[in-house]
Amino acid sequence: MNRRIFTLVTAAAALLLASCGPTPQLKVKEAVLTLSPVDSNPSALHFNVYGGPEDVRLLRVSSPSAIRVEMHDVTVDAKTGAVSMAPMDRLLIPAGEKVAFKKGGKHVMMWGVNTIPRKLGEIETEFLFSNNERILVKARVQEIDGSDPDEKKAIDG
Repeated sequence: MNRRIFTLVTAAAALLLASCGPTPQLKVKEAVLTLSPVDSNPSALHFNVYGGPEDVRLLRVSSPSAIRVEMHDVTVDAKTGAVSMAPMDRLLIPAGEKVAFKKGGKHVMMWGVNTIPRKLGEIETEFLFSNNERILVKARVQEIDGSDPDEKKAIDG
C-alpha cells in the first residue's frame, strides 16, 4: 500500500514539475545582415524573433550604422503567382511563438550601411516592441555569397 502511494505521489510531483517549465522570454536571435553587392541597393537583415509570455508587436528595427531601415514582407498572389514586396509598420509576435525573418519572406532592408559593420563583421541593431521593450542585437555581417565582409571595400569604398 505504501509503495502504491509513493508511486502515485512521485508521478504527480513529476507532472507538476513538468508543467512548471521556464516562462518564454522575448528575444531576437540568429541575426545576419547580407550586404548588397551594389552600394546604392539595400542590404537584407534576417533573424528570428521568439515571443515572450504575452503577445507583442515588433514596431521598429533600427541601426546607427544605416541611413534608412524598413521592415518588409513578401507575398505571392494565389491566382497569378506574382511576387510583391511591401513595407510593414508593425508585426504581431505571438506569445511563445517563433517568427522568422528569412529570404523570400519577412525581412528588414537597410540602406546606406556604413563601413564600420564591414570592418567589424557585425552591425548593432535595435528592436523596439509594443511593450516598450528594446532589444539590442549584434548581427553578423556577410557578403552575398555568405563569406566574411571584404574589408578592402570598407577602406576603399
